[in-house]
Amino acid sequence: MTDDASDRPARFTDHRRDLIATAYRPLAHHAGTLHTAAGSIDFQRDIYEIGRVAAIVPYDPDRDLLVLQRQFRLAAHLSGDGVLVELAAGLIEDGESAEDCARREMVEELGVAPLDLIHATDFMPSTGWLAEEAHLFIARVDATALPDHAGAANEAEFTEPFVIAPDVALKAVDEGRIRNGFTILGLLWFARHREAIRARWSD
Repeated sequence: MTDDASDRPARFTDHRRDLIATAYRPLAHHAGTLHTAAGSIDFQRDIYEIGRVAAIVPYDPDRDLLVLQRQFRLAAHLSGDGVLVELAAGLIEDGESAEDCARREMVEELGVAPLDLIHATDFMPSTGWLAEEAHLFIARVDATALPDHAGAANEAEFTEPFVIAPDVALKAVDEGRIRNGFTILGLLWFARHREAIRARWSD
């Protein structure tokens, strides 16, 4: 038994990176050697190199409401319902901080700016083949200021922001009616820290 549940660095020698495609983000073939206590293992994987992203759980503590959005996702459409319940989120641009990205994405996708931001946690959504690090924030927001729709037109983005009670959103998670991984993780983190967040933002 151990009392340490922390991630650890690996002893890995990266021998080669071959670029396969440069579409939305680079897809690269990596070859190397993983050194373990039981010996060395040759390792090859095709990795989609996403980079860093920011994701935001917007919350109105005065009204005890969350702000989520619906957005079309082609990959989800190919396997079922294509319009997903999501958090505001996006790629962090070169020279941009995670906090600045969170503020920008809220304006683009929800049509409102955050009144305050709390850094929640950092996570990696799919480590089997995505090189992606996500920075999760809780944002204080005025839920009465939402537009009917938003989104960055130059990114072929159309979003429908909506307000919802936290318990209703969490019930949808429990019942499997929300399938976006970012949304599930963000809502569960919020649920665990909800009282502390409300206390911090109590006027």
